[in-house]
Amino acid sequence: MWNKLYRKLKFEYYKLIRMKGAPSFVARGFSVGIFVEFITLPTFGLAFLLLFPLVRLFRASLPAGLIAFVIGKLVLPIFMVVNYNIGYAFVGKPLQSPPAPPHEAWPQWLVWMKEKGLAYFTGSAIMGLVVAVASYFLVHGALLMYRRKKLRRSVTHGRTSP
Repeated sequence: MWNKLYRKLKFEYYKLIRMKGAPSFVARGFSVGIFVEFITLPTFGLAFLLLFPLVRLFRASLPAGLIAFVIGKLVLPIFMVVNYNIGYAFVGKPLQSPPAPPHEAWPQWLVWMKEKGLAYFTGSAIMGLVVAVASYFLVHGALLMYRRKKLRRSVTHGRTSP
């Protein structure tokens, strides 16, 4: 299972790194996709519909946004409790109970989201913004590094010996 997950992540990474377009264009698309993924869970998946207009608004790469949306599904569970605590710090209510585990019944989860959804959404939006900005710089830097390395290889192998 871990090998399959690793291979999937590696494949998505290579798709992203080899993507055509300016590094800032691709990195903007990736960061928009990550942000939308962070706010998708509290909005019951409706935020996915925001991906298309946001990509257009920021003049970003849609394929990079979709890749980020997929990768975000793997990273988001790490941030769930952090998002919840950040949200309550901003909303001002004390933390009463931890988020509902995914194996609980759907109606119980809906009740929990109704009671604590605003705090979770606020925390998700704040943390999503932070992760989106960080991912922009990481992806932009990775793209520049990959393209410089590719250019050096093509220049080195393109020379003929005298």
